[in-house]
Amino acid sequence: MKTFKKNSSALFAAFLMSVTFSSAIDTPVINVDVEDYKASKPAESELLGSWEYAAENAPDKYKVGALSIFHENGENNVFVQLDEREILGTKVNLVGNTISFEVTLEGTVFAVKLTAKGEALTGTYTSADGTFQIKGARVKIM
Repeated sequence: MKTFKKNSSALFAAFLMSVTFSSAIDTPVINVDVEDYKASKPAESELLGSWEYAAENAPDKYKVGALSIFHENGENNVFVQLDEREILGTKVNLVGNTISFEVTLEGTVFAVKLTAKGEALTGTYTSADGTFQIKGARVKIM
């Protein structure tokens, strides 16, 4: 009887090893493109949220405003609040803590590029008249 227990234990161990190793050999390898994975993830950026800004060399009615940067339905979005008007940015590209987008005001396209560092916002806007500075700060909600 002792011999049977010894042999059956050895056979059972051999069976488990064969099942384990044979399934490992048959397991398909899945290749994941890291860039595709990153693109499918929601943006993780210091820029997400609300900001107040001041734009150098802009007409008075556009000199100050607010931005809302958010991720929704798999897309990055930006709203620009000017006076009583809200404009949706187009061609939005958010990478890390830098965002670029375009807005059209009175028929003129403005290319905007901003970077967040902590609670500060800096960047530029470019139009046919040149490139000018933008500075801002995060809106704190209490």
